[in-house]
Amino acid sequence: MKKPLQYLTYLIIFIAGGMATYFIIPAQRHAPALSPSSEMTPNEKKKHPSVPLKFDPAIATDSQEIFNNDDALYSYVKKFGLKQSITHLHTLTATYGDCHQPAHKAGRFAYDLYANAAFSTAGSECHSGGLHGAIEVYFRKNGINHLTEDLNKICTSESNNFFSHQCIHGIGHGLMAWSNYALPDVLRYCDRLPKMADSCWSGAFMENVVGGLANHGNHHGEGKATKYLSDDPHYPCTIVEDKYKAGCYFYQTSRMIQIFNGDFVKVAQACSEANAIYHLHCFQSMGRDVGGRFRSDSDGAIKTCARVPFGTSRIHCLNGAVQDSFWDASGQDNALAFCRSLTDTNEQDSCYRTVFARATQILIAKGDLSAFCRKISGIYRKHCLLSVGI
Repeated sequence: MKKPLQYLTYLIIFIAGGMATYFIIPAQRHAPALSPSSEMTPNEKKKHPSVPLKFDPAIATDSQEIFNNDDALYSYVKKFGLKQSITHLHTLTATYGDCHQPAHKAGRFAYDLYANAAFSTAGSECHSGGLHGAIEVYFRKNGINHLTEDLNKICTSESNNFFSHQCIHGIGHGLMAWSNYALPDVLRYCDRLPKMADSCWSGAFMENVVGGLANHGNHHGEGKATKYLSDDPHYPCTIVEDKYKAGCYFYQTSRMIQIFNGDFVKVAQACSEANAIYHLHCFQSMGRDVGGRFRSDSDGAIKTCARVPFGTSRIHCLNGAVQDSFWDASGQDNALAFCRSLTDTNEQDSCYRTVFARATQILIAKGDLSAFCRKISGIYRKHCLLSVGI
């Protein structure tokens, strides 16, 4: 007989490429007001380079061009709004792959068109790419002199920590883009936020990696390389203050994959070489990347995590992968299928715990939670109902 599940006593949330995390940690002191350092030199006088976009009023509701054509995406956002644009991009992932980057563009277009209204219509699909893109443009246009007040304008959802985290994580993205990727300064700016500074750190670290790896330029294609990537698979986690290291390692495997040409055995080895207190974050990061690589292919993801030595580290990888599959309500069946495919009792128990916790973050209505639990058979259905409070 399987042992009863031990329920989570802390919260872990993944974002973006499924790539962001929210940890409940002791409150940190706020950093003092900062003046721009010699390192942070955002050129506020320089206008963001852009190519005029052409509006096509005849853009169709089922257009597939929007995934790879900026004019088509701009036309779609202008004609149908950001919410429908993100939803449609999400439906195209089965054909074109991850939609986070085109969603970033949609968010930027939406802010230019609709200003602050873009924040409340961005949705969570495509790993909140629409929200992140809108936030980037907000800071580019408004600067960060009123960061606390800006938080209240941008992050209006207080429905739960998951959605609040997504938004503040996006602020970290926006601060990096605004600052020309001055990572240490951005982390200190995050410390000035009145709440959830760690969510902001996570966005900064993610942007450092994904922006830096996009042809060594940022999301806008400006060609500005971050100074905080190197061929050391642990950099910049080795140079940031200790309080930032967990958040750094949660994104570092995306860089390791580039360094090791997609060799997950070498990625796992590099995670094992990190300080043991960061193994959880590094192996969950690997799992998130595995989940992104094997989207809707639970067998492929499970086999790849099997390259991690058996035990706790492999469980962290599997948890990261299953979290990435359950980003919004449409992913619940894939997540449950993932857990059912596991044969080791400890791995399966941990997988279901992770999925149950994620369900409470995404499925707000009691009826939706109840329907979710009814999809599960045996003793895990009972555990699910207990976990979601039904």
